[in-house]
Amino acid sequence: MKVELWEMTRIPEIFIVRCARVSRGKYGTNELILLDDARDFIRKLIKKGHESVLEHAWATFYIEGISRVCLAQLTRHRIASFTVESQRFVTPKETFVIPPSFEKPDDPSVKAMVDAYLETSKAVFENLLASGIPKEDARFMLPQAITTSLVMTANFRELRHILKLRTAPDAQWEIRALCTEIGKILMEHAPSVFEDIMEGK
Repeated sequence: MKVELWEMTRIPEIFIVRCARVSRGKYGTNELILLDDARDFIRKLIKKGHESVLEHAWATFYIEGISRVCLAQLTRHRIASFTVESQRFVTPKETFVIPPSFEKPDDPSVKAMVDAYLETSKAVFENLLASGIPKEDARFMLPQAITTSLVMTANFRELRHILKLRTAPDAQWEIRALCTEIGKILMEHAPSVFEDIMEGK
């Protein structure tokens, strides 16, 4: 799994406070906003539940090497925007996400069975293409474990929502790992917005 921050609101915590000041009639003032003051202000907003102003800041991530199972969970967050690698036009990667639970030292036949299935699915896909079946139809035979890449953009309020749900202990392991990585990156750039969710993760 690979997660890269591609773009983000410039100095997001300062920008959030600048936007918030409009509600107090302070648009256009040249008053300097110090980063420490901005962070204190944002923490107070979050404690009071006033998170709408967080929507003015956003981040765009490039994500590579997650399964289609993980993708299906991630794209349920409809306030985010997604551009996903197309299986109609791009030859699928020959890599798969294998759940750790499949690695059973006491029963190696489980892993052997999974490996055989994945090899068969690849062979079926390739044979369908060789038989003239369109790629958009042959892809029906690919398992959900196959890896994909995407770009995701979301505002900070939605990212808080995603991280709360998807880094929780009962979240599915792959999306929890993905969102933990996203959260760590966001913490580097806007700790006051995400620290209450990411602390200890």
